[in-house]
Amino acid sequence: MAVVSRGFRGRPGDTHHRLPPGQYETTDFPVPSAGPTPRVDRDAWELTVRTETGARHSWNWAQLMALPSQTPTVDLHCITKWSKFATEWQGVSLDVLLEDVETAAE
Repeated sequence: MAVVSRGFRGRPGDTHHRLPPGQYETTDFPVPSAGPTPRVDRDAWELTVRTETGARHSWNWAQLMALPSQTPTVDLHCITKWSKFATEWQGVSLDVLLEDVETAAE
């Protein structure tokens, strides 16, 4: 028989059975912000990765958007105690992005 701490009453009724203890489900996207979202000039935007040897790999916005993307669907569990199920994202996988980046990292 498993030992259960005093005061543990089990999980509240959860229709998904995926809600971690202490989390509540939300259907919106509650993103706290410290201020207005900055505007980014996509013509000046650049993503750069530098390896431990100093090799530099850069992509501008058009190059990044031209890479193959994926659309994963995931459950999100935020440290601020909310969970959002079946959230769809779209983006470039790190495996694709770093495919030609030589590094000693594993």
